[in-house]
Amino acid sequence: MIMIREESFLVTARKWRPQNFSDVVGQEHITNTLINAINTNRIHHAYLFCGPRGVGKTTTARILARAINCLSPIEAEPCNKCSNCISILENKLLDVIEIDGASNNSVDDVRKLRENARYAPSTGKYKMYIIDEVHMLSNAAFNALLKILEEPPSHLIFVFATTEPHKVLPTITSRCQRYDFKRMELSDIINQLKYISSKEGVLIDEESLMIIAKKGDGSMRDSQSIFDQILAFCGKEITIDKVSDALHLVDFDLFFQLNTIIKSNDLKGLFELTESIQTNGYDYGEIISGLIEFYRNIVALKSTSNTKVVELSSEQIIRLNEELNDFSIDDLINIINNLVKLEQNIKNASQPKIKFELSMMQLCAMARIPDINNLIDLLKRISENPALNNFKFDTPISVVTESRVNYSAPKKTINNKPEAKIENSPTSNKLNVVDNIAISSDNQNILNNNESKPSTLVSDSSFDYANSSTEDILIDLFGARENIE
Repeated sequence: MIMIREESFLVTARKWRPQNFSDVVGQEHITNTLINAINTNRIHHAYLFCGPRGVGKTTTARILARAINCLSPIEAEPCNKCSNCISILENKLLDVIEIDGASNNSVDDVRKLRENARYAPSTGKYKMYIIDEVHMLSNAAFNALLKILEEPPSHLIFVFATTEPHKVLPTITSRCQRYDFKRMELSDIINQLKYISSKEGVLIDEESLMIIAKKGDGSMRDSQSIFDQILAFCGKEITIDKVSDALHLVDFDLFFQLNTIIKSNDLKGLFELTESIQTNGYDYGEIISGLIEFYRNIVALKSTSNTKVVELSSEQIIRLNEELNDFSIDDLINIINNLVKLEQNIKNASQPKIKFELSMMQLCAMARIPDINNLIDLLKRISENPALNNFKFDTPISVVTESRVNYSAPKKTINNKPEAKIENSPTSNKLNVVDNIAISSDNQNILNNNESKPSTLVSDSSFDYANSSTEDILIDLFGARENIE
């Protein structure tokens, strides 16, 4: 019987691991510094590489090891063809030692390291120790390293890699050059995955790349692992529908449905949607997190009109632009604050479905927040109008819930602030709305035409506006906030 040895599968993160400084994605501030140090022969004896997981700390350390031991370097880059480079790539060179700090964290382990570090390198120019997760060393082990770090042999270089630099003793940090690796930007991850897909002959759409990159949470390795998982599920053609099935993602349409329910106070639709969520087995924490991001993106687009501030595909941005006028900025901030509290509380809830439904009902019933700037402008117009000095406003301003804000581009300003436009009522009995404030037709004419015609503001109770401070008037106005829509 003939045994056929199949080629072993190599995960994407290892197959496409950068082999040169120029291949490292998103860490140019570090790779350029190391290249300059090699070119000018200013190589430090100890480096501390800090940063999140999967951003290239160990990879950069290995490239540095090859670059300083390469027999034929090309502008401080390793050739990856000489015997030293090949030996390091195959983990066979005795002069480059990788140590796991989590399992070699005792004083005895460090003592052995110190004894072996005294010997000169066998074939290369430098002997390098790469200690991963160095923060896992004990305090005694750190102290045992101090002397050799302070006065190392000329052939010895240490590279410490850690995700938690605050746990490294200051006496160790002070003896190292510290390099902070940053989280991968979304665009860098997408471009790298797109490059890998083209080389592997994989067809993948923009939305799928966006989802994979966001799931990676700033880690290139995590994104590539997710890419492998989806590739195993979808084959050589990856679409957003298949990605959603493979990762059991919350459908983006769900956030639009929840937004419609909140703005229309549709409790029936809310209960029907939560039943669908329960049936599909979605995680409520993931839904709330996605909804927070949904409203955050609306605030960002509404405030800046810049699509670069949101991490969405072009199709999703187009859909989101249609929702920008549903709520004011103040309403959106209020919604986000409530969702953040819900996200914290639902983790320990014994019945997360009921907790979610209750919070959504509160958002549906949430009173709309009036624009205080518009109210202040209106009060200034009233106080600065000499035609209104002859009579008292013995009744408070009421709010018409059936009407909407009527505001247009200002033609002139009052005290460097826009003046609200007041449109005439078809009949003298109807109320007109200036920034949600209902004013009788007579008073409206006074505001517009300075007519000295006594009148009163329509109200539900008595309040002396003429003899009251602006603060008291605002308190009275906001006392009826539940009536403001």
